[in-house]
Amino acid sequence: MTGLPPAIEALDPRTLLGRWHIVATTLGFWRGRSDATVTYAERADGRWSDTLAYRSGAKARTLVGVDTPHAHGPGFFGWRGAGWLVWCTSTWGFVRVDPAGRWAVTWFSRATLGVTPEGMDVYAREPLPEAEVQRILEDVRADAALPKLDGWFSIPRST
Repeated sequence: MTGLPPAIEALDPRTLLGRWHIVATTLGFWRGRSDATVTYAERADGRWSDTLAYRSGAKARTLVGVDTPHAHGPGFFGWRGAGWLVWCTSTWGFVRVDPAGRWAVTWFSRATLGVTPEGMDVYAREPLPEAEVQRILEDVRADAALPKLDGWFSIPRST
């Protein structure tokens, strides 16, 4: 995609803090992994901490980053990895948010050096029925302002 998808102008990003389950994605990284969550916490400097947690086989894993608000609009950020991922960066943002706060859709750019391709995720505060996930994906696919990314799949949840 060239450029960024549109920002949700009336969005208050603070409503998106906390833990989300990643229930569907276009990112191949999640194949063979389960129980994926992301937790956003506000830092004193106005940035967010960003912690991905998941299971790879029997092992629990985490990836940590820092999100800096992006000038594109509310809910868009520049991400930089922490620790051994400090060299890795991307831009990402919330492109759809359920008015009731139950789910959200995020878009992310290709990461530094192509570590990950451009992609999208569906987040949920709690597990969603598969029919609802499919409805969200249909709406995303039908939106001309969003990138047309193929290969959507669900991320298994064991708990």
